[in-house]
Amino acid sequence: MDKLFKYFLIILPLLTLISCNKGITPNPVEKAGFRGKIIFTGAWPDSVKNTLLVVFIDPLNSPASFNVFNVGYISHPIPYGVSEVNFSTAEDTGFVPIRAGSYAYVAIAQSKKAALSLNRSDWNVAGIYYADGDTSQPGKLVIPPNTFVKNVNIICDFNNPPPQPPGGN
Repeated sequence: MDKLFKYFLIILPLLTLISCNKGITPNPVEKAGFRGKIIFTGAWPDSVKNTLLVVFIDPLNSPASFNVFNVGYISHPIPYGVSEVNFSTAEDTGFVPIRAGSYAYVAIAQSKKAALSLNRSDWNVAGIYYADGDTSQPGKLVIPPNTFVKNVNIICDFNNPPPQPPGGN
């Protein structure tokens, strides 16, 4: 009996360690962000030097809306000539990182300048995020706290570009 009790004292802690995994450690907090696919159709313009995914907080009703205080996210450059990109803000934290919140305008912007410029006249919009297939107006992107929004997809059709916001080329 004494031998059986010793085995029990050895096996019980081992079973406890194996079954507890990480004990009462809290689940990791999910970072807020979004992901989707960007599809490019048609021939890329030869003049394009910079392509970015840009997210604006407020609608672009005037040239004044295109300013650094209205930017909610700017990606790192998208490679020239690609046909599609699977995009995630978890992988590309961007020049300006995304946060939970409400965003009025999500677009693919292209510039003839290689350097990052904040002048609206240096950029053309190549694609816009439309929610639920409604192409009558840009889709609103809402990112709740600790939530990663999926299927933020954008089509850039170089043969049929979207309407340009005010203050463009």
